[in-house]
Amino acid sequence: MKKFLLNPLCAGVISVLALVLFKGIDWLFYPKGSLDFYEANQGLEIVTYVLYGIAGAVLVRYASDFFKKGQKSTFWGLMFLWLVALLREIGIQHWLTKHDTTAIKIRFFTNPNNPIHEKIISGLLVILVLSVAFWLLFKYLKKMVVGFFKLDPVYWTIATFGGLGIISQVCDRFPSRYYKATGDRLDLGILEILKLLEEGGEACLPLLFALGIIQYHLLSRKQNRR
Repeated sequence: MKKFLLNPLCAGVISVLALVLFKGIDWLFYPKGSLDFYEANQGLEIVTYVLYGIAGAVLVRYASDFFKKGQKSTFWGLMFLWLVALLREIGIQHWLTKHDTTAIKIRFFTNPNNPIHEKIISGLLVILVLSVAFWLLFKYLKKMVVGFFKLDPVYWTIATFGGLGIISQVCDRFPSRYYKATGDRLDLGILEILKLLEEGGEACLPLLFALGIIQYHLLSRKQNRR
C-alpha cells in the first residue's frame, strides 16, 4: 500500500476510481433521476462532506510533521484553506448576502443592486483567501516545479488537484456557454457526464488533499530513517 501511495500516478488513479465509484452509486441508488445524485443535499454532497471531514482529520493527525520542520505557517495556511473550502461547500456564499446567491463571484460585485457593505465584506474575504493561496503558491512554486519533474508524489498530487479543479469549473460553465452560443440544450447523457466531472471532481478535491498530507507524512518518516 505504501508503495502505491508514493507512486506519482496514485492521485490520478484514485481520482478515476472515485469517479467510477460515484457513477456506480448513481446507477444503483438513483435509477429514476439521472441528475438527482448531484443535487444539493443528495448523495454526492453528503459524500463530499464526509471527505472534507476526513481531510481535516488527516491534516490534524499529521500536524506534527509540519511543526517538526518549522512549517507551522504552512500548516495553518492549509488549515485555513481547508476550512474555507468546507464553508464554500456548505454554502457560505448564501450567508454573506440577503440579496443575491453569488457573493463570491464577479457578477455579484458588478451588480449595482447589491448593497455596498455586502460587497465590501465579501471582497475582503475573497482577498484574504486569495492572499493565503498565493502566499503558499509563491512559497512552494519552485519546489512544485522541481518536484513534479523529479516525480515527487506530493507535487504530482498537487498537480492533479489543480487539474481536476480546472476541469470541474470548465464542466460547470460549459452547458450555459454552449446554450448561449448555439441556442440548443445538451443531451441528457452529456449533461450526466459533465455533472459527474463537475460535482464528482469537486468531491475528489478533499480526497486528494488528504492524500497529499499522507504522502508528505510518509516521505518525512522515510527521510528521518535515513
